[in-house]
Amino acid sequence: MAIWIINEEGPKELPQTKPQQEKLLEEDLEQWIEKEPMILGEPLLIIGRQVMIPEVKDRLDLLAVDPQGNAVVIELKRGKLKDPVDMQALRYASYISKWRYEDFENQARNYFGKVGDTDFNFNEVYETFCAEAGLDEPPDLNIDQRIIIVGSEVKEKLGSVALWLRDHTVDIKVIEVEVFKEGENLLMQPQVIIPLPVSRFTSTGKPAGGGGMQPWVVNGREWHLEKRCSPQTRKMFEVLDDIIRDNFEVDGPRWGQKGYVAYRLNNYNWIRVETRPNSLVLLILVALGKFDKSKIAETLQIEEFDEEGTIADKMGLPSSVNIGKRTEATERIILRLKEDFDIQSEAFIDFLKQTYKAFPK
Repeated sequence: MAIWIINEEGPKELPQTKPQQEKLLEEDLEQWIEKEPMILGEPLLIIGRQVMIPEVKDRLDLLAVDPQGNAVVIELKRGKLKDPVDMQALRYASYISKWRYEDFENQARNYFGKVGDTDFNFNEVYETFCAEAGLDEPPDLNIDQRIIIVGSEVKEKLGSVALWLRDHTVDIKVIEVEVFKEGENLLMQPQVIIPLPVSRFTSTGKPAGGGGMQPWVVNGREWHLEKRCSPQTRKMFEVLDDIIRDNFEVDGPRWGQKGYVAYRLNNYNWIRVETRPNSLVLLILVALGKFDKSKIAETLQIEEFDEEGTIADKMGLPSSVNIGKRTEATERIILRLKEDFDIQSEAFIDFLKQTYKAFPK
């Protein structure tokens, strides 16, 4: 769409140009986005530029995280967007998916020039970013991976692939950049091509009640217990909910998230319960170093979760436990509880009481 400038003589259309004509390079676009990520239409915390991916001996243009805790791979092209840009970005995202908190922390330390600086606190940087985006509590890092591809013209092949990936729950965003010229000044107009913008008039004429909100926002209890849980895991959750509310002073359950129900202490999630048809996954926030994975497994008579195991092994595991570091002072105990787990056992209730006492002050 054209850009018009209005002066005393009336409307005048600004001439559109091409990045190539203005001798603009990918590095220019990269630098602009690095300085102001809102060019891409959303808040992003840039933590890397020309990030080396050792597995493929190649570099991704920009690496960021968003306020939802997702890693965001940003690939830039000065000219027309065509394959193999999509495959390149998918490869990068697949490798980033394996990163842990320490990998992001090291990457950010290098990017911000804080190597050797013992006072650098990446978690503080991340929490400040999330707070500025309006979140009370920062989510875990690398919950999922997203791709943003930016260029001057989308080719049909890339558009088709991007739409197919979105249909299969891969979060990919494609942005076309148009460049206009006014005298010596360049004007840039980014436009999201994929996903297609949602019209603000789409809800006109719809029945009142939902207000266009997502079902987990409208009725989170129904969403989790009837849509995400099976009858067996619903019973497990209802028993768990009774145990937590009878034994602990918490704020919850909070139903309004798509993937989990939260119980909060001091404005932080103490327990997040991911509702699933074949299990409940409990993520319990505790102070660092208070618990041993092997001892938890022995006490609760469950297995230790092996991060290095195959997907088949992980899917076939009975109830299991893992511990993952969250910050320099905290970690999360991750319990995957299958239908045969005795959620009313004294051992389990005592374990919850221990984690309640170990909640970081």
